[in-house]
Amino acid sequence: MMNERSKVYVEILKQIRQLMQSNQLQTGDKIPSERELAERLNAGRSSVREALRALELLGLIETRRGEGTFIKEVGDHQLIEILATFLLHDSKPKEDLIETKYMLERACLESILQNNESIVDQLDHQTLTIKQLFEQLFRLQHNRLLHRIWLIVSNFYYTFQQSTMMQNQAQIALLIHAIKQGNEHDVFAIHKGWYHPCDASQNVE
Repeated sequence: MMNERSKVYVEILKQIRQLMQSNQLQTGDKIPSERELAERLNAGRSSVREALRALELLGLIETRRGEGTFIKEVGDHQLIEILATFLLHDSKPKEDLIETKYMLERACLESILQNNESIVDQLDHQTLTIKQLFEQLFRLQHNRLLHRIWLIVSNFYYTFQQSTMMQNQAQIALLIHAIKQGNEHDVFAIHKGWYHPCDASQNVE
């Protein structure tokens, strides 16, 4: 379940989108300032700031220094707006974000394993966080759309959660070693253990 802070945050995101729609704002149009939005939505400025940052990470708005915040050109990637609309209106975004992020990363791992010989030597052993590791892995696999979707979901996830899963260097090293060995079982078991520790903690060989 969402805590009270998360509920307020999601509600502000919904209200901002409704405001944009009711005013028929188009690409390139300027949206109200953070202060104006806080007053019109009867919300705290810090909450409005977080909501605007999420919309910016999703690629829906952009901030121009000294000018304000504007509706951004989405271009051919309409999937950004589809994902944004879904996440802002769903009643359980936390669970859906976690599951979607997990599935995208598993698909990436499958692609990496299929092209193991040409990819593994490019992995950076000094990776410090799970996000940095998957940023490398998604760049190394060849599906650019998969990478783009993961970036959107991952950025929104870390903004919404305001935290990251904490994997230590030893766990990340285990995953990199399993990838290098082409050990599909261990790769998927280690990765699953980060999301579902009770299901996978005993499955690594």
